[in-house]
Amino acid sequence: MSAHETEDAMGWAPTWTQAVTDCRGEDDEPPFDDVTVRMTVPASIGGSQVRVELSNRFADESVRIGRCAIGIGGQFAEVSFDGQPSTEIAVGESRWSDPAHLAVSHGDQVVVDVYLPDPTPYATANGFTFDRSLPGDFAGSPEFPLDGSASALVDASREFPATDTGTTPEPDGTGWSLPAGGPFLRTVEVAGADAKAVVVCLGSSSTAMGWPQYTAALLPADAKIAIVNRGIAGNRIRLDAPRQTPSWGRAGLSRFDEDVLATHGVTHLVIAYNSNDWGLPGGITSLDEMPTVAQLIDGYRELVERARKEGLTVVLATVTPLDPQVAGEPGREDFRLAVNDWIRTSGHEFVDFDTALRSQADPSRLQDGYAAPDHTHPNVNGSKRLAQVMAEALARLPLQPANP
Repeated sequence: MSAHETEDAMGWAPTWTQAVTDCRGEDDEPPFDDVTVRMTVPASIGGSQVRVELSNRFADESVRIGRCAIGIGGQFAEVSFDGQPSTEIAVGESRWSDPAHLAVSHGDQVVVDVYLPDPTPYATANGFTFDRSLPGDFAGSPEFPLDGSASALVDASREFPATDTGTTPEPDGTGWSLPAGGPFLRTVEVAGADAKAVVVCLGSSSTAMGWPQYTAALLPADAKIAIVNRGIAGNRIRLDAPRQTPSWGRAGLSRFDEDVLATHGVTHLVIAYNSNDWGLPGGITSLDEMPTVAQLIDGYRELVERARKEGLTVVLATVTPLDPQVAGEPGREDFRLAVNDWIRTSGHEFVDFDTALRSQADPSRLQDGYAAPDHTHPNVNGSKRLAQVMAEALARLPLQPANP
C-alpha cells in the first residue's frame, strides 16, 4: 500500500493550516537558540489522532528539531519523526511527525511545542502570535516560562500608509485581528475525521487575519467541515513579493499547487484577495506593476480554471473597501468596483464580503465598527462578520466536490 493510500485509509484531514512564507527579510523576530516555541491553534474538525507538518520551505540552512510535543486540553504527548525524537529538515523540505494518540474535538485548542536547540533563523513562518520560552527544552511542559516577548509578527497595515500601526487587540473587538501562527508549523491534521468537505481559503491579509478560523468556530461539530487558512499578508494574485518584502509571499498563481492542491482532501476553494494587486503599485511598489482590470480578472479566471480542473467547488469573495486615502488616488476605487462587478456577474459562486463590511452611508469605506485602525483591514468584529457571511454561504453549497 502506498503512503497516499495509507493516508486515505486512516482518514487524515487538515484541521488547521497556514501558508508559510519567506520571513528572512523581516527583522521583527530574533533568531532562536536553545528555546521552545509554543503555538496554540484552533481545530476546525475533530479526530482520534493528530500529527503535524513542520516546514523549512524558506531557509538557507537545514533546521534541527530537538523535540516536539502536541497538547490537547492540558494533556501532552511527545511526537517522534520516523520513530526518532528529533529530526533535521533540509532546505526546502518539510517533515511530518508520527501520529500522536490524542483525541481532538471541533474547537479544541491544539498546542504545538517545538524545541530548537541550535541557532536557528526565523525564516519559514506566518501567523501573527506565538510564544517563545526562556532558554531550555520545555516541549510538552505544563509550565512554560515565557521570555516576555510574545510575538505579534506581522503588522498587516504595512501594506498601506497608516496613522496607527498598533497591534494590540481590543476587548471590544475593535482592534487588530491577530490569529495564532508561528515558525515552521504548516499543517495540523487529524485521523478518523470523516470530513465531509475540506475548504481551503486562499487570499491575502484579511484572510490571514482569521475569518476562516472564525468560520470554523461557527459551524457545528457534526458538520465535519474543515476550513483551513492559506492567507498571506501582502500577497497578490499575479505577482510574487517584491525583493525588499519577501514575506508577502509568492503570488496566488505561483503557490496554488502547493497551498491548495497539496492540501490533503481539499474539496472547496475560496478565493478571497484584498486590493494588493492594484493598491500597492505606485505607493509601496513600482507603478509599472499595476495591472489592468482585464489582467487581474484573467488571474482570477486562471485560479478558477485550475481548481475546477481538479474537481473543486470554487467560491469568489468580493473585495472590501480601501483606506480612504488610498482609495482616493486616481483609479483605485474604480478598479475595486470593476473587479467586484465581475465577481458578482461572472456566474461563479461568490460571497459578498464587500456588502458585509462597507458603510451604508459611504459604500467606498468600511463601516467604522468593522474597521481596523488602518481602515483597510477588518478588525476582530469585521473578521467575525466575514465568518458569519462565509458560514451562511457554505450552508448553500454542495458538500461534494464539483465535477471537473
